[in-house]
Amino acid sequence: MSAMRLPHRAWLGVLACLLLWGLAGQAMADGTAAYAPAPSDIVGDWLVESRDAVIRIEQVGDEYQGYILWQLHDTYGPEDGPALNGKTVTDIHNPNPALRSRSLTGLRLLTGLKFNPEDERWEHGHVYNSDDGRTYNCWVRLRSLNRLQLHGYIGISLFGGSTVWNRVTMRKPAPGELPFVLDTPGK
Repeated sequence: MSAMRLPHRAWLGVLACLLLWGLAGQAMADGTAAYAPAPSDIVGDWLVESRDAVIRIEQVGDEYQGYILWQLHDTYGPEDGPALNGKTVTDIHNPNPALRSRSLTGLRLLTGLKFNPEDERWEHGHVYNSDDGRTYNCWVRLRSLNRLQLHGYIGISLFGGSTVWNRVTMRKPAPGELPFVLDTPGK
C-alpha cells in the first residue's frame, strides 16, 4: 500500500487546521475562550508580571491610557551608586535628555488603545518601556476579568512579546505590607 500523497497546498491547510485546533484547545484550557469583554473592562489597577509596579488604566476621551501608579522601588538604592542613592527613580533611559529627570511614578506609558469588538481587544496603542527608552506598538486582551495580556511589537504583531498583568485593588497598607491585594478570579 502506498503512502497517501497530498499536494503541497493541502498539507499547508492540514497544518493550519492543526495549529488552530491547538490554539483553540489552549484558549479553553486557560479560560480565554469563555470571556467576552466590554470596552470599559480594561479600566483599573494592574500588577505587572514582575510584581514591582502597578499600572492604572483609565479612559481618556475615546481611548484608554495607563500610567505607573506604584513602584516597589521608587528611590534608587546603594547598588545604583552614591550619586543616585536615595533619589527618586527617574526616566534615565529616555532618548530626550530633557525628560530624563521626570519621575517614573505617574509616568504615562500606555496611550492610544481603542476597543475593537470584533477581535475583543484594545488595539492601535503604544507602550513606553522605561527600561530602554523605546516606544512600541501594542494591543491588549483580557484573558479574564482579572488577567490582562499586553503584547508589544515593532512593525507587525507577529514579531513581539507579551506579558500578563493581574488586576489588583489598591489599599492603605499596614507597615510592611504592599499597597494592594490581588482581585479574586470570580470578581
